[in-house]
Amino acid sequence: MKKLFTCMLLMLVLLAPALAQNIHKGLPVVKATATVADYKIGKELIKGNWNISPQLSPDVLKVPVHMAKENVTFYTNTDSISFVVKAGKSYRFYVNLNDTAYALTELQGYGFEAVQFNKTQQVPAYTLMYEQNPNNPYLQELRTKYKLDALVAGAANDTEKALRMVNWVHQQWQHNGMNEPSSPDALTILAEVKEGKRFRCVEYGIVTTACLNAIGLPARTMGLKMKDVETIESGAGHVLLEVYLPDLRKWVMLDGQFDVMPVLNNVPLNAVEFQQAIARNYSKLEIRSLSGASKGQYVNWVYPYLYYFDVRFDNREGVAFERETVDGKASLMLVPVGAKVPEVFQRKHKMDRYKYTNSLADLYQAPVLPAATTTASK
Repeated sequence: MKKLFTCMLLMLVLLAPALAQNIHKGLPVVKATATVADYKIGKELIKGNWNISPQLSPDVLKVPVHMAKENVTFYTNTDSISFVVKAGKSYRFYVNLNDTAYALTELQGYGFEAVQFNKTQQVPAYTLMYEQNPNNPYLQELRTKYKLDALVAGAANDTEKALRMVNWVHQQWQHNGMNEPSSPDALTILAEVKEGKRFRCVEYGIVTTACLNAIGLPARTMGLKMKDVETIESGAGHVLLEVYLPDLRKWVMLDGQFDVMPVLNNVPLNAVEFQQAIARNYSKLEIRSLSGASKGQYVNWVYPYLYYFDVRFDNREGVAFERETVDGKASLMLVPVGAKVPEVFQRKHKMDRYKYTNSLADLYQAPVLPAATTTASK
């Protein structure tokens, strides 16, 4: 008996260092010898998207929780740890990097809420302008120079045309959030891309919009802004676009930076419908992408931006004209019912170019289509 007790005591002594290494300051520990880590949310594995950062305390990974809870596993190159994450709850652990530095890491679960807008107003209070000239010389040059007709030749419908076009623009350059073109128009942007320049989300929106207008599909760039647009210091906005598909008679969202089109029950969605689908029908929501964009990664990234939505009053194409305004304001912003009207962008930039509305009818009125487009869609 004494011998057995001695053996058990010896085993505990030998195991003590190993057990101690699994706890640091009362929290569990995983080991790593590389700074890049992966994580899995539900069934989706996100590889190489996390940098272990001991200098941040804590380093926060926001975890989307679409149901009551979500299984999450964090993988280093040598170890792993798993949690059952609930919305509104936080889960902390340490990553021990190279047996020296400890990175305090926190998983924050968050849920989703459908933003509310005015759906009762039926008659738009504003008129939005779109390109009406099928012989617009600017668009003709864009269409010819980049062989846009060939890109969509043989497409079964307007949805397929839009998917091909956004994919083509997506492939033209790698995203660089710090660069701006010498002129914010599609021909200039594409010319400077050929010189090796890389641009922001804004430029993906501008080019895709112009290319769609060039093939007769009315399109407009759209600005998205976070709920805390006034207080966050950077990254409070994103730019994508919407295209009106005549054969479906509806507006549809596209994102050129990520090459995506949201779809629910086989119907392409506009930006507001996309926000509602994330909150209410995530399991049925589809992200169509000819380059294979990840549904989970894209939804998790873009969701915070789907709060304020703005478009220009004058969406015509070209560079040698002055755009129309309404009461001196260039753009219309859709604001959720009961939400604050934002006046400042990222703490210091005054937002004074907008008219504001809560009505979906104002933002999603059908454009007046040129005769050629209307005939072609029948």
